[in-house]
Amino acid sequence: MNKVKISQIAHHLPGVVKTNQDIIDQFGIRLKSDWVEFNIGIKSRHWCKGHELTSDLAFEVGKNLINDIPQDEIGALILATVSPDVMTPATAAITQSKLTPGTSYPAFDIVSACSGFLFSLDAGRRFVQTGMNNVLCIASEIRSYYLDKKDRRTVMLFADGAAGVRLSRCEADEVGIIYSQTFTDGTFWDAVSVKGKGTLSLTNPELESSFIVMKDAGLIFEKAVTKMQELLLHGLKSSGLELKDIKYFIFHQASQVILKKMTESLGIAEDAYHLNFDRVGNTSSASVPIALSEAYLQGKFKKGDYICLLATGGGFSAGITILRWEI
Repeated sequence: MNKVKISQIAHHLPGVVKTNQDIIDQFGIRLKSDWVEFNIGIKSRHWCKGHELTSDLAFEVGKNLINDIPQDEIGALILATVSPDVMTPATAAITQSKLTPGTSYPAFDIVSACSGFLFSLDAGRRFVQTGMNNVLCIASEIRSYYLDKKDRRTVMLFADGAAGVRLSRCEADEVGIIYSQTFTDGTFWDAVSVKGKGTLSLTNPELESSFIVMKDAGLIFEKAVTKMQELLLHGLKSSGLELKDIKYFIFHQASQVILKKMTESLGIAEDAYHLNFDRVGNTSSASVPIALSEAYLQGKFKKGDYICLLATGGGFSAGITILRWEI
């Protein structure tokens, strides 16, 4: 089968930066900024101004993914999001209308919470393997619009941003993506959810809410750490690699506590993975590609290095991609 590589990468963060104290003061929350920083591990995050749309953020990323190729060479656009512009049609279609108006190619959404980007990579990889080229995999989220600003369990965690990659066929001497796997266990679908405007809330009006609800933070923590460890070890074994072969790790930035717990238990050094939760927060599906883009721009890895991307999210979902960097 055709080998597949990441050939371009970009990210975009909204211009408004909210510190812990900004949120505490604006919404009258009974928390201390120092307590939030110590117990959650976050100092600031990016929020949209209130008029920006998810497709706007995706457009900012997309235009940088296609700035060196003709528009008629775009094979598909796969958009991971849980904060769509509208219920229907797909936000990918709206993004396409802004990015390449008048063109025609598949554009669709993937809804898999914080694992969404890994699901889009897995789908995009298969598109390229079966003959397509230049597949755009973008994750775009505006989670601040879905926050109950009085809910101390969520208001400090979630943030906004977008990022993505372009997938293309490898050249003769390139390796690219060598392993990807996705996973869902629907038993825990309601651990983190937004129930508003779906058929569940339309048939049960008492459930109508557009806010993010976290029912059991302890369960989320336990499942996230356990599943990420399992996926990583299984992925390495399936790829014929060992932990020491991976130059750099990109984990979903669910919280600093989860990252520290998992990396310490696996013996992964602090300089071997990217941490931006303290200033970016949890951007759901955009978390992994934002971290990947930042790490690349900061020179944390180079062409020929093996990279591991890993995420867990609501659903309960999870995904992993192991690749050799070819840019």
